[in-house]
Amino acid sequence: MRLFVTLFRDFVDNWNAFHSAHDHHRTREGRPRWFNNPSALLRRDMLRALDFRSAGAEAILVGAEQDAALYRRRYEARDRDTKLVVDHAVPVGCMVAAFFSGAVKITRDGIRTYLSANYRLGLLSAAEDARLNASGLRSAMPVGWDGGSVFARYAAAGIEAAS
Repeated sequence: MRLFVTLFRDFVDNWNAFHSAHDHHRTREGRPRWFNNPSALLRRDMLRALDFRSAGAEAILVGAEQDAALYRRRYEARDRDTKLVVDHAVPVGCMVAAFFSGAVKITRDGIRTYLSANYRLGLLSAAEDARLNASGLRSAMPVGWDGGSVFARYAAAGIEAAS
């Protein structure tokens, strides 16, 4: 199952890169761009275009804009207080489970409809990501999630959206 989740992650991340209206999800050569430990300075526009931005992540982005030199030094030193995490709002494993459970119609339109509704990327600070993981929501949606808000994990972990 783990291998399938990994392959599915590659599929949906590539789907998003090509489905997105934003060029910053693709390299100049047209390949999908990955977002591990993104720089608030180098990837600012991409990060601001994500579907959810937490209050903690917004504070890091604003701090980087206000004092780029300080941010650069802290980022290069791998200071956890400057680390940003790009997160699948609905964990990939939950999306895979939906496909296997029959909740998704396995047709081109069914898959497109499901991914268009559920594939969202969130931007969190490292501290907020740790809180999400500590609350047991690293790879799960909250108990009783009815498929409504794709950002339910963040609310359940007490992670506020940037205003």
